[in-house]
Amino acid sequence: MKRLPVTVAMALICALATGCSVPPASGGQIADRVVPTPAGAGSAVDAATTSFDTLPPYAPVTGLTGKITSIGASTTTHLVARLAVEFRKTYPDVTLQVTASPISIGPAALLEGRADLVPMSRPLTPEEVQSFTGKYGYPPTEIKVAADALAIYVGKKNPVPGLTLGQLDEIFSQAQRIGGISIETWGQVGLTDEWADLPISLYGYGPEEGAHQIFRRQVLHDTPFRLSLRAEGGGSSIVQGVAANPGAIGFASIFFSCKGVRVVPLAGADGRFYAPTAENVLSLQYPLTRFLYICVNKPPRQPFGGPAAEFLRFLLSREGQEIVADRGNFPLDAATVNEGRRRLAE
Repeated sequence: MKRLPVTVAMALICALATGCSVPPASGGQIADRVVPTPAGAGSAVDAATTSFDTLPPYAPVTGLTGKITSIGASTTTHLVARLAVEFRKTYPDVTLQVTASPISIGPAALLEGRADLVPMSRPLTPEEVQSFTGKYGYPPTEIKVAADALAIYVGKKNPVPGLTLGQLDEIFSQAQRIGGISIETWGQVGLTDEWADLPISLYGYGPEEGAHQIFRRQVLHDTPFRLSLRAEGGGSSIVQGVAANPGAIGFASIFFSCKGVRVVPLAGADGRFYAPTAENVLSLQYPLTRFLYICVNKPPRQPFGGPAAEFLRFLLSREGQEIVADRGNFPLDAATVNEGRRRLAE
C-alpha cells in the first residue's frame, strides 16, 4: 500500500504478532459448538456449516486505477487494512488511504464527501441516517462485511468459569437493574481463596467508540459506566491492560485476543454458557455478537462503481471472506454476502 497510517499498521502488526485466538474455556456448562438453533435465528444459522465454496469467487477487472479513501471505526478498519494489502496485489495502480478514527468521524466524512468507504463497528444511528438523507435525498448504503464478537477478557490465571449479562451489568454499571447488586470483588462472582477479596478493575473503550455504545446498550441498558472504567484508545490497549492486571476485566473485539488473557464464556438466552467461537457467533448463540459494516454513498437505482466498489466486491467474495476468517474475524454466510452484492448492483 502507498499510504497506511502508522496507527493502523502498528496495531495490526501487534494483533497478528500476539497470536490472536480464542483460548479454550474451562469450568461451567460451556458450549464449544452450536446447540440446536433457536427459532428466528435467521440466515446466520447456516454459516457455521457453509463452506467457502458456496460464496461467489472474485473475478478481477482490467485497467482499474484511482484512489480509495477509507475513514472509520478502528475494529473494522483493521479488517479493511488486511484486505487492502491483498487488493493492492491485484490492482497496483489503485492507491488506498486507510485511516482509523472515532466512530462518529466516519459518518461525517461520508456526509461531507471526504470518504469513499466508512468502516463501522455498529449500524448507523437514526440521526446519522437523517443527516445524510437530508443532504442527498436518499439514505447511505450499509453493507455487512463480517461478523464479530465483543469478548470479555480477564487475566490468564483468573479462574472465573463464565458470567451472565446481569453480572456484567452489576460489574460495569453505575446503576444496576432493579434487584441487582454492585459487584466490586471477584468473590462476589464465586471466586475463592486469594481471588475472593481482589478488587475488580475495569477496562474498556471511551464513549466515542462503537464497542462502548453497543456494550452500554446491550449490557447496561443505557445506564452510565462506573467512573472507575479505564477507557483505552483501542482494543489492543484494553487487552494489554487486562493482561497486566490480575484483577482486571475488559471488553473488546475478539480480534484482539492474545496469549496473556482468557476469554470468558457468557450465558446465552437458554442459560448455557457460550465462548465466542465461530459457530456460536454465526448461530447467534453468543449474546454479544455483532456485525461489522462498510457504509457508502450510493444513489438509488445506480450501480456502485469505481475502485471503492471493486474493493467491496472483493471483500464480498470467496477470497475476501477467507481473508476475513484468517485472522480474527468471522466470515458471512452466503445469503448475507449475496444480499450485500445485490445492494451494490441495484
